Amino acid sequence: MKTMIRTLLALASLVLTTPAAAAKPADCSASLDVVQTAVLGNCDCAGSETHGRFVRCAVRVVKGLAQDGLLPKSCRGAYVHGYAHSTCGKPGTFTTCCLARGASTACSVKRASVCEHLGGTPGSTSTCVDACLPSSPSGAFLD
Repeated sequence: MKTMIRTLLALASLVLTTPAAAAKPADCSASLDVVQTAVLGNCDCAGSETHGRFVRCAVRVVKGLAQDGLLPKSCRGAYVHGYAHSTCGKPGTFTTCCLARGASTACSVKRASVCEHLGGTPGSTSTCVDACLPSSPSGAFLD
C-alpha cells in the first residue's frame, strides 16, 4: 500500500511539475526573421576572425532574445545549434550542405566537393539556421 501511495505521489508530482509547453513545442520558424535580423545586425559572419567568435556572438544574441521574451526559450537550442553549424569565420571553401535523411533534411558544414560526393546540395545561406528551408532546392528547416 505504501509503495502504491509513493508511486501515485511521484506521478502526481511529475504531472504538476511538467510545463504545459512541453506538450506542444513552440514553432521556432515563426521567430526566424527576428533572430536573423538580430544576429546579422550584431555579428559579422563574413568578417569574423574565427568561427568561435562568430558563434559566441550569435549565442549571446539568441540568449538575449530569449531572456527578453522575443524568442520562445524552447527554441534557443535550435538556433544556437544552427549558428554553430555555419561557415562563418571558417577559412577555405566550406558550405552548408543539405542532405536528405528519410523524410527530413539534415544540414551540416562540409567542403563543397565533399557535400556533392555525399549526394548533398549546397545550402542557400552560410548558416544551418536557414540553409535548407523549403524555398531552397533541398527542402527542410533544421529542427
